[in-house]
Amino acid sequence: MSETSTPYTPASTSTSVAGNETVSLADEIKKWDTEKLIEFLEGQDLKLKPAHFDILCKKEVSGRAFLDFTKQDFRDSRFEIGTAVALAGFAKECKEKKKHAFSSYCNLKEVLEKYGIKSNSITSIPQFTPGKLCQLFFRYKFPLAYTFSLYRSSPNR
Repeated sequence: MSETSTPYTPASTSTSVAGNETVSLADEIKKWDTEKLIEFLEGQDLKLKPAHFDILCKKEVSGRAFLDFTKQDFRDSRFEIGTAVALAGFAKECKEKKKHAFSSYCNLKEVLEKYGIKSNSITSIPQFTPGKLCQLFFRYKFPLAYTFSLYRSSPNR
């Protein structure tokens, strides 16, 4: 890396309202080897070509190194100026982003499997089935506000 690169300072974790820690995307990327980094970059709209991934492999760029790379570091690794600018900008964006729920999953199938659904399609997600309280509402035409107050006070939700 170049002498002028700014050292990477890990993004701090924050605490959400529910008390769960929110991890930055950078914290996740830092753990990745070259192969996992390339898999991630392939899913981004960076207009990268196979030759670009070959460079990352040849230079053994891990996730931690990727986040520290500057435009000059990418140029020194034989990337053209346009690609170097795009990758450096993307690395900077990654350091600033918070990780979204399910962002560690590579595809929909993994998310669905987490919830016991063996499929690649959202059409296999079971539809909501109204419970007893909803049936009472429709059968006896309770006012909506009254139904919600019943729902909130019901121990069998």
